[in-house]
Amino acid sequence: MKRELISEAVTLRLVDVRKRVETLDPHHYGELSKFVSGVKNGLVEYSPPAVPEAWLETNGDCLGSLRALSLGKSVSAHEGPQPPVESFLQELRKAALECRPFFDLLGERYRYPLNLSVPAEEAIREFILMRLMVSFRGRIEKGSMAAVDADDLLLLLNLVAVHATMTTDLRFLDALNYYYELLPAAWHPNTNHAWLLACYLGLYTRALGLWR
Repeated sequence: MKRELISEAVTLRLVDVRKRVETLDPHHYGELSKFVSGVKNGLVEYSPPAVPEAWLETNGDCLGSLRALSLGKSVSAHEGPQPPVESFLQELRKAALECRPFFDLLGERYRYPLNLSVPAEEAIREFILMRLMVSFRGRIEKGSMAAVDADDLLLLLNLVAVHATMTTDLRFLDALNYYYELLPAAWHPNTNHAWLLACYLGLYTRALGLWR
């Protein structure tokens, strides 16, 4: 019964998200306009990726990998050594205390974004979820979207959306649901990475589709 109720709610939300995606204007995204058009045209059924059994490396970068995943494409990768978790977590905590962006730190570690779902990355997943649902959420609710770094927010949402396609932990889908309701429908982030909004919506639809 719980699964049926979730499925019904997800189906309604999925229709709504697809409508919002249709309102995206590729011309607002400069050289990434073709990608945004691809997101609009690519919301089809797809098989979710498997959780990596070991750390994987790719020759590409995080942003390119996210674009591919948002379009339902695979990202080639090969096994490699997993970087330490605790020292990286300390870097994230230090950046948070100093109010510095996470964008470059997370982008470098998750060149292959599916690595976020590797079991050993649990502490980092929890940190990311906490930042979204406590720190960023509080600043936005007390102020406005301008109270947070748009690049950081969008990258975190994209990474959470990738993980949400590979987990049954509903907290991650709930975070995506919350921000979908919070972000103004007409919001166009004033950032060089505004296309990450379209990327997040594309990944969000894929995460929703797994619960129908």
